Amino acid sequence: MKNILAFGEVMLRLCPQHYKMLDQTDTLDMSYSGTGLNILSGLARNGVQTSLLTVLPENPVGHAAAASIRKLGVQDNHLIFKGGHIGTYLLEMGYGNRPSQVTYLNRSESAFCTTEISDGQMQAALSGVDLVHICGIALSTSKISRENALRLAKMTTAMSIPLCFDFNYRMSFVKPEERSSLIADYKQILNEANIVIGGKKDLTLLLEMAFDEEHESLADLYQRFVHDYDLTYFCGTEKSAQGYFKLVRGFLADKENIVFSDDKVVTTYDRIGTGDAFAAGIIQGLIAQCSLQEPVDFAITSTQLAHTTYGDSPILTKSFIQEKMKYDDLDVMR
Repeated sequence: MKNILAFGEVMLRLCPQHYKMLDQTDTLDMSYSGTGLNILSGLARNGVQTSLLTVLPENPVGHAAAASIRKLGVQDNHLIFKGGHIGTYLLEMGYGNRPSQVTYLNRSESAFCTTEISDGQMQAALSGVDLVHICGIALSTSKISRENALRLAKMTTAMSIPLCFDFNYRMSFVKPEERSSLIADYKQILNEANIVIGGKKDLTLLLEMAFDEEHESLADLYQRFVHDYDLTYFCGTEKSAQGYFKLVRGFLADKENIVFSDDKVVTTYDRIGTGDAFAAGIIQGLIAQCSLQEPVDFAITSTQLAHTTYGDSPILTKSFIQEKMKYDDLDVMR
């Protein structure tokens, strides 16, 4: 896999400086973000050819977003410009015991969520691609973005291109009366997928898979999911706490085996996008055709380090991450 395409929304991120709350500041840092873009930027930084299929507004904001995409090393030849609005979120970064808070502004009316992408545009984007990533949040943000995602998934399968699907379920975006149709569409796209990124809550709360914690382990649940949907891989992260320390570990399962990383202590500077760092790390490991253990160890170290960098997009190189894996207590790299 040397050419990766992602389908997903690019959003404008606005963030007060110095961990301030919104009502404490009149200055906001501006950047562009989105699951697909974040994953691609992590891969592009390590020499993988990447491109993004998305819709941006036809105005200076949209073109500034396109410039940011290019700066991250992601190819811009499948960007579509239409409409006048970009999805926006304001991030009040948490500190200590105070969690971060995200506020979305009129996301359902963004160019991405209101523009139907043609079959021709999708086919052009899929030409020469080795893997497609679709973010599940596109199933929740609007009817149009959901239909675009489902059509792209079917087209990907028809062209025999492996599909990586990330649950990324957002309960706050879904009206109660829409839940059953959303679950049906999730199941539809899961049947097209080869690689799925998610976790226990996605399987038990969204898909409503039965799980008896007294008689079944998480490993059993994950492998049952792999077999139920005939997946090549299922992976994700699990969080826990030990005293004052917050821990994260990763897992990667195929039909025969499941492996877990060691627990990693996380120190949080900016936690948004850390799951995308994990996804990029897994794909990077699968590109190298390593054993199951190597990709998950690399991906969880990527996740741990992503907690310590500012912004949503992974910025640390493969060599930096591997050095951290080799010398976990390293203070200074010289």
